Order: sequence, then C-alpha cells, then structure tokens
Amino acid sequence: MLDGVRVVDLSCEPGVAYAARLFALLGADVVKVEPPEGDPSRRRGPRRGDDGETSALFAYLNAAKRSAVLDPATDADRVTLLRLIARADVVFEDGAPGWWKARGVDFAALAETHPRLVVVSVTPFGQDGPRAGWRATVLTAHASGGQLALSGDPDAPPLKVAGQQAYYQGGLHAFSAALTALYAVRRDGLGDRIDLSLQEVQAASLEAAGPVAMVREFDTGRAGNQARAVWGIYPCADGYVGVASMARQTGSVYRCIEHPELAEDERFADLIGNPEMNEVASMLIEEWTMARGAQEIFEASQRHRAPFSLIPTPRDLLDWAPLRASGFWSAVVHPTLGAHPLPGAPFTLNGERAHATRPAPLLGQHTAEVVREAVEPTPTAPVPSSRTARLPFEGLRVLDLSQVWAGPYAARFFADMGADVIHIEGPGFPDAVRGLVRSDDPRSFNKATYFNEYNRNKRGLALDLHRPEGMEAFKKLVPLADVVIENWSVGVSERLGMGPEELRALNPRIVFVQMPGFSKEPPESERVGFGPTIEQMGGLVALQGYEGGPPHKSGISYGDPIGGIVAAGATALGLWRREGSGEGCHVVVSQRDNVIGMVGEFMIAEDLGLDYPVRDGNRDPDVAPHNVYRTRDDAGRWQGDALGRPVSEFHDTWVAIVVDSDEAWRALRGVVSDARLDDPAYDTGAGRKAAEATIDAAIGEWARGRDGGEVAEALQAAGVAACPVLTPLMLVRDTHLATRGNFPTTVHPEAGEVRTSRPVWRMARRTTPRPSPAPTFGQHNREVLRDLAGYSDAELVAFETHGIVATVPARS
Repeated sequence: MLDGVRVVDLSCEPGVAYAARLFALLGADVVKVEPPEGDPSRRRGPRRGDDGETSALFAYLNAAKRSAVLDPATDADRVTLLRLIARADVVFEDGAPGWWKARGVDFAALAETHPRLVVVSVTPFGQDGPRAGWRATVLTAHASGGQLALSGDPDAPPLKVAGQQAYYQGGLHAFSAALTALYAVRRDGLGDRIDLSLQEVQAASLEAAGPVAMVREFDTGRAGNQARAVWGIYPCADGYVGVASMARQTGSVYRCIEHPELAEDERFADLIGNPEMNEVASMLIEEWTMARGAQEIFEASQRHRAPFSLIPTPRDLLDWAPLRASGFWSAVVHPTLGAHPLPGAPFTLNGERAHATRPAPLLGQHTAEVVREAVEPTPTAPVPSSRTARLPFEGLRVLDLSQVWAGPYAARFFADMGADVIHIEGPGFPDAVRGLVRSDDPRSFNKATYFNEYNRNKRGLALDLHRPEGMEAFKKLVPLADVVIENWSVGVSERLGMGPEELRALNPRIVFVQMPGFSKEPPESERVGFGPTIEQMGGLVALQGYEGGPPHKSGISYGDPIGGIVAAGATALGLWRREGSGEGCHVVVSQRDNVIGMVGEFMIAEDLGLDYPVRDGNRDPDVAPHNVYRTRDDAGRWQGDALGRPVSEFHDTWVAIVVDSDEAWRALRGVVSDARLDDPAYDTGAGRKAAEATIDAAIGEWARGRDGGEVAEALQAAGVAACPVLTPLMLVRDTHLATRGNFPTTVHPEAGEVRTSRPVWRMARRTTPRPSPAPTFGQHNREVLRDLAGYSDAELVAFETHGIVATVPARS
C-alpha cells in the first residue's frame, strides 16, 4: 500500500518504532538506524536471553524493516545518515530536544533543503516548555497524561496498563500524522516537521474526564473495575467477563441476565442517577454470571445482542477461530527466535489486509547495502511552487455519521487539519453522548461537555436517513464529499442503502470508512461492542491488574481513542492513494484488531514460550524500583455529579519513579539520602530487584511527606525518570501545558466560553487556527442543505415541518 515510500526510523523507544512498524507493514522501505550497541529494545522483555537477538518486543516492532548501524558521532556515518535522510520521504525520531542537532543532524535545516521531507518527532513533553528535557519511561510517561490517574481502584494506588501503551499511543499518532503530511506532500509538494508530546496525546484522550476538568473544573477519580453496574468486569464460574452498555443497550443486558422486567422499570434506566438501583442491578448481574462459565455467558449475550465480552489471554487470541479465518495472523521465521506469528494491520483497504512478510533484522544486517544506496544519486523531487502551506486537509469534506467517541475522534483530526466536517445525527437518534447530561435544563443536549469536546471544528446536521427525503438529501451530499465515516453496528449502512457499492456509484472518489468493533464478517459481525468491550476482547485487560488480583480494565474506554487515531491514519492513506490513482476506496477498521496490535509482543512471547508479566501491578520484570508512591495530600479537588454539583473531594497525590540504570540508582540515593538504601547489594539491577519491597518501603516513606511535583523535579534534576501522577484537573492547571498553549478557549453559542484541548499534531509549516465550538443540534441544517445540496428555503421549511431535519432531538 505504501510501495516506494522511504522511511528512516531513528527511534530508541517503542512508540516511534511502532509508527515505523505500521509503515513497514504497509510496504514502505523502512531503515532502522541503530547505534553500535543496538537499539535498547533488543534487550527488553519479553526475551529469551541478553544477546540482543531474542527479544519478542524488538521482533514485533521491527519486522519487515532493514537494520543499519550508523554512529552519528563519526564523520563517515553522519554523512551516510544525512544522505539516507535526503533520499527519504519520512523520518521518525524520538531523541531529546536538540540531541540530533548536537550530533550534526539538524532537522530544521534539512526541512529547508528538502522541502518535501516529513519529520515526526515524538518526545515525552514536546520540543519546548519547562519539562521538554525531562526523561521518561513507559510508566512515567503514563503518569504525565492523566490516564494513569484514572486507572485502578479508588482505595489503591493508580494502576499502570499492560505493555507499552503510553508509547504506542504516541506511535499511532505519529503514524497518522505522517500519513496526513504525506498526503499534503503529494497534493502541494510541501512536507512538515511535526512535534508530538506523549503527555498531550494522552491528555487529549481522557473520555469524559478531560472535558469535565476543562469546562467545569471538576476532577475524576478512579472508578475501579465497575464504573456502574452495566459498565465493568464481573467474576463468573470459571474466570471473568466484561460488560459495557450505553443506555440504548441496557435493556438487552437485563434480558440476557433473565430479568426482562428491569428493562420496563424506569428506575433501572438511569443507573448513574439512581445509585440504589445500580447496586441492585450489580448484584443481579453478578448472581447470573457466577452461575455460568464465560463461554456460556458470551454465547447467551450474542443471542440477546447484549454487550458482554470474554477476557481472552494471548493464547486464546492466537487460537481464536474468527481471527484465523480472517487471515489476521502471518508467520515469519526469525534466524534466532525461530518461527513466530505477527498481527496484521488493524484495517483492510478494499478488502486487503497488510502483513509483515520478513522477520525483524539482526543488528546491522543491512548496513552494507544501506551505505551503498546512500551514495547513489538522490532522485530529483519536484520543487514546490510556493513555501506557503495549506492545512493538510483544507478543501476536503467529510460526512461524519459516527457517534460517541471513536468515530467522532477520528473525524475531529480531519476537522483540526482543515477539512469541512459535517457531523450528521438523526432527529430521533442524536449522538448518545449528548444525553450524558442530566439536568432540568431543556437545552442540556447542546451543553454536554463530552460531545462538545470531541466534535469541535465541525458543522452539525440533524437529518432523518430513515425517511426517503432524508436519504435523498444525504445522497446529494455524497458527490460533494471526499470521506464518509461511520461506526454503526455492522449492516446498518448497507440496510439503509448506503453501503460501499452505493456510495461508490454516487462518487467513485469517495473514501468510505467503517469502524466495526470486531469484524464485518459473521459470527463477530453480530456482536455489539464499546471501548471497554473492545479492550477486553483485544487481550489487554487479561494482562493488567494488581498483583494477585483480577483482570482490570483501563481508566478510560481505551479501545475508542486508539481506534479513532488509526482510523484517521487509514483514511489519510486512502486519500494519499487517491491522489495517485484518482479512485476512492473502502476502509474497514477493526477496533478489536487494533487493540491486539497494541500488545503484539505478548502474542509472540506466548507462541514462543517466553515468560511475560501478567497482572504485576506497577512493577517491571527487570527494573527496580519501578512503582507509584503516594505523596503529600493536596488542598483538595472536587468531583461533580451529572447536575454539575460537587459531591466528593480528593486529596491524594502520587508520583511515578523508575530507576532504569545503575547511574540512576546512585542519583536517587543522593536525592533520598536514606541509609537503608546504601546496601552494596543494591548497586546492581539484580540486587535491587531482589530487595524491591524493602526499597519501595523506604522510597514510599520519603515521598509521603513531600509534594509530588517537587519530588519529580528533584529526581529529574539528578537524572532519574519521575513524574507526578497528574489527574485531569491537574493537567488543566499544569504550567508546562499552559506554556505550550494546550488549552485554548472557544465560545459555544449555548455553553458559553469553554476550554478545549489544542490539536496534538503541532506542525512547523502549518498553523492550526483557533478552534471553533462544536455544533448545536442541527445548527447547520439550512446552511448545508441549501448551500451544498441545493434545496430552496421553501423545501427546507417543509423538511422542518415534517421532521426530516430538526434542531431539537426527539429523545436524548
């Protein structure tokens, strides 16, 4: 799919490597540039040994890449590297700000001499600001963006998610941002330098907690494994199952657990507003699950279309029949690890799924051929007629039929990058998150913080697609659009007469994006799934939890934002291909498959029989100390209810600390100054790991009486990776994010002046304008249908009279 695209991967951390992995899967020529000692992930687990060639993590992230050892400290290698970059289309890098420039590789200068070059830089805190130079690990990066604060039980420390998730989220953004910039290069001839911050990537993905902090200045605490009765994890006769139901599916859950009477009882319709009924529902669900095995529950839920899920392990997923039947897995033979599986791309394009066909390279395996290629004449690229760059998607139009989070999040990237995005709802079927406001305000559907955050920069159309007149109006918009995106249940668009064939007949250049939770093929096409269901079915939840505890869900509906990010990238890929072929395409993003990709190294480890961590709390198999420690309580942060009233107060604060080297250990000892840490046995990683509990206790006592921010600053100054565990409200008040202008304000016609998060893709050549507010319900009905579809004012009045369009939802 990306044949002919050249990529230079300068990563040292898993996030950027993950972005380059996706490019390699799609057929790009990716050169992994490594230092003489090899990439650090060659010695990270899961692994068989310490020789640098048996890491499942490296094997996963670098399949289908070429490896070249180049040391920029030497003149010859630096010249080769610069020549390699001069031939490239995309460079991915994650060095600390200024690190590459100090070694003679100046990306700003390269952008001037090679204007078509796309450089994506991913760092913990971005290229500027007070914390730009801070070190990070996957745990401290997770602490920086609000997601760690939301994960775990209310009466326990914040809980890390499994694997490399903070890094991989950055990698997905880097992948999608690079494809977006490549589209702009193909259209306008101008590349860009993109600054991505891992902190900002996570801060933009906090579900309802982020908007509530920005707009109402309320914080959100950890909800544990059950946010409410129909949104959590339950024990069953042989393990655990999950359930995640929006209001529209709650009746199916009650029928599935053999209590259909609850579906008719209004008290059980709003479990957030009725805590006593929530407790009753929770008891009834657990009573039903405990009497049955997980597979029996799963099969019963499919009959009722109730959103229950299994919580499969890596072995379960490797053996999962629908995944095997879909061709999701490929197999490669690594020279030292042997044969092992690899997940395919998380989406298909015109029915084709990309796979890696070569194993990860040995260290320096391709150095000689890369050096030879670097001295070949650089292909002459067309000179752009202007150095003035448009926003990447300026001039494009997107019809956004999606709801809740994943789809609207994907479409928002297009809106932020300049596209005219029209968010389409039904007069009787408004976006479900408009109803996440419970108040006496009859206009509350236009003030829902959740909806307004993830639909900024869009126009709003409320059009009844079930009526012939509404469908006719929609079909008049399709020829004027470039992208149609939906995340409905499988089969809905086809039954409405707007499947891929129908849309292609209306507009052969259309890129049609569908986002099923699992698959468009039976039996999985019949399953209903939301973000928690998807992360559970994707293997993540089985791996994470407190030591000795059950599987634990993430603090957000994690499948949603990562599905939205990859959908944005897949759409950009479709548009990039269209610029060359003139033809549109059909993209299907499997959100569950995307989650599997986020734990791919565990799949390889399982297949090869390598040890890997399962539910190990905040600890790491190799590194100690590696934990989250409570710090001094603060003055308090309030959590509010759906009516906007303060209901409970938080005081706890935490800091994440990781010692990942002997040098860092010596630095930590100097800061903590506790004689208990002076034991010579602790001077080695093995010694520290053996005494982890003792070391944790000493650090915990030291941190408990101190401010978390001051603890992190002192440790960072000494070279130790540390970060306060920032909550959503702490992020809004964070001085580093304020310096980077992360929370601009916009004026909503009904909600008033509100904060929003700025686009996380910061481009050097292209400046995103001040955001516009999310649309009120049906705000642009007349504007869109008159100016684009050609309807007269008289016809629009008739539409309004007969309910074809509306500005007030029939239900919310």
